[in-house]
Amino acid sequence: MDDIIFMMAKKYCGGNPGALAFFCEGFKYDTMKANEGFARMYENGITNDKLYMLWNDCCDRDTKRAVYIMLHDNIDSIHKHINYGNGRGIPYTEAEPEPYKREKDGEWYIFTFLNNGKKNSGKCVKIKGTYGEARKKMVDKYGPYFAFQYPEEEWETNWNNPDRFYRMEEIIEIID
Repeated sequence: MDDIIFMMAKKYCGGNPGALAFFCEGFKYDTMKANEGFARMYENGITNDKLYMLWNDCCDRDTKRAVYIMLHDNIDSIHKHINYGNGRGIPYTEAEPEPYKREKDGEWYIFTFLNNGKKNSGKCVKIKGTYGEARKKMVDKYGPYFAFQYPEEEWETNWNNPDRFYRMEEIIEIID
């Protein structure tokens, strides 16, 4: 496992110590989200010093925000903020990207249970909060016995997809 992480760090960060610091902080914050975000940046040519500029200049070393931006912001917008030709990145304002403000203030999440014939099988719970807050509320109420956590908007989109891999019968509780 260490070899894989080392190879990823080398691929995404090259020899840039600032990018490597961001990589380590990102993986400490949320391994899955960071991995997906760094891969998306790599696919779009944002590596090495550009990664560092995104974290340091554009996000003021707010790792959670930088990871969120890597996952959700428009690639053209990220390139504009990095502003590589000017030598310094342009900071994101409090209101951008717009979905981050929603995440910061909290949004609705849908938690699903495994459809395995056990208690709450095939049902779901709707909880408001940030990603971490909603997850904590779910664990406090139901324990760690849920399957997946979806932002409500994504869940509703997937719910209408006839090829979805899950079947939910009902929302059994709404927690604000």
